[in-house]
Amino acid sequence: MTTPSPAHPDRRLLVIGGGITGLAAAYQGSCSGARVCLIEADDRLGGKIRTDTTTDGLIIEHGPDSFVTYRPGASELIEELGLTGRLIGTRGQRKVFMHSRGRLLPMPDGMGQVLPTRLGPFITTRTLGWPDKLRAAADLVLPRQLRDGTDVSIGDFLTRRLGPGIVQRFAEPLVGGIYGASVHDLSLDAVLPGLRANELEHRSLLVASLAAGRRARRSAAARGGSVFNSLRGGMGELVATCQAALEAAGTDLRIGLRVTGLRAAADGATLAQLSDGNQLISDAVVLACGPAAAAGLLASHAPAAAEALTVIPLASTAVFTLVWSVQDFAMPPTQHGWLEADPAPIGGVTISSAKWTGRAPEHLVLVRAFVPDRVRGGTTDDPDTELAKVLAHLQPLLGASRPPQRTFTTHWQGVMPKYTVGHLTRAAAVERELARCQPTWQVAGSALHGVGLPDCIADGRRAALAALDAVQPTTGSVQSAS
Repeated sequence: MTTPSPAHPDRRLLVIGGGITGLAAAYQGSCSGARVCLIEADDRLGGKIRTDTTTDGLIIEHGPDSFVTYRPGASELIEELGLTGRLIGTRGQRKVFMHSRGRLLPMPDGMGQVLPTRLGPFITTRTLGWPDKLRAAADLVLPRQLRDGTDVSIGDFLTRRLGPGIVQRFAEPLVGGIYGASVHDLSLDAVLPGLRANELEHRSLLVASLAAGRRARRSAAARGGSVFNSLRGGMGELVATCQAALEAAGTDLRIGLRVTGLRAAADGATLAQLSDGNQLISDAVVLACGPAAAAGLLASHAPAAAEALTVIPLASTAVFTLVWSVQDFAMPPTQHGWLEADPAPIGGVTISSAKWTGRAPEHLVLVRAFVPDRVRGGTTDDPDTELAKVLAHLQPLLGASRPPQRTFTTHWQGVMPKYTVGHLTRAAAVERELARCQPTWQVAGSALHGVGLPDCIADGRRAALAALDAVQPTTGSVQSAS
């Protein structure tokens, strides 16, 4: 663990929520010399990171199985925790497909989240027909669409510039799949702010994307390595190692306990009421407990912040983990997975045994299928019916001759914030209200500034420092009560 600095000696930091954001906040507080207490309502730490290992060697990820390497938050924490030697990249050459018009078609080489970074593969891809390609090419001559700075949806903006085809077959599965929402609801400025800057600078999004692709390839060649990394034992290794580091540093970890209320004391300290009847006094607070729980704790002292958090919609998703024998296939699948470009009972598939080394014994095939809200269309089947629909869709595409030997189902209810149009205004309202009335309280995590693991980790560490920095020198003299 990083040697603690004297930046915030003896200041007391309360972290509410023990997901990866809360763990990162607690870690940062400890590294800064603060006395840290972390409260987690669940019976375990890690939040949406949950890894199980079976007796026959399967590594089952119920939540995220990796992180992107081009955002530094996760990689930096992993290095500080001494886990660099446990990192693994994706196996072999990245093989991602798009299921479009009844066929599994290779994702065009150089396809970014919504735009091509290589011209040749985009021209030759069969995922888009020629009418859609020609419509997208109109972007080269269209005038700028964003004039007054008003936020718009990604889907509406891209439809105007590139046409509906590229939105349906690339933007919807690639971006909508990450956020569990339709791109026609998602905020351009919150999710893909670079598109506004690209249009302003280049006018044409295609010109900007192709230029960015050339720069990225030069950078990638210099950097090397995989775009996605994981840990040999699954992402649960990160949680376990961070927890061990916090325990070694003397962090007070309280699991299976809720904070039921927060009250600001006259001297600037914060009094937290706990579900076991005890109270805890702290100098600074990080709310890493999700937008709904944070809103409830903020309602009395920062009502505008609470209201802004309350209106952030939350998506649900189901993860179906399926296990087959290699003997159930004429040829076991080797691709890393695919996304669905057309309406389907799933949003996408990861073939974990092909994508990652060590996720399954050689005689087994391990597959994860994702069913987000946007696929369900607002309705949810019972688990058995939903599983049956998933299998009916998957088995022919995988080439499996029979149903899987084992299934694992995980439902995540209301856990993924949707960055709908106007999200940045809501995020600013939260931060403005807290800065005005409770500067030692910070909201952190996926609710405001990014849903990926690197973003959550970086935001947790930022929030811990910001909350501690706001503490007045006299506050730290108050004794803790517990």
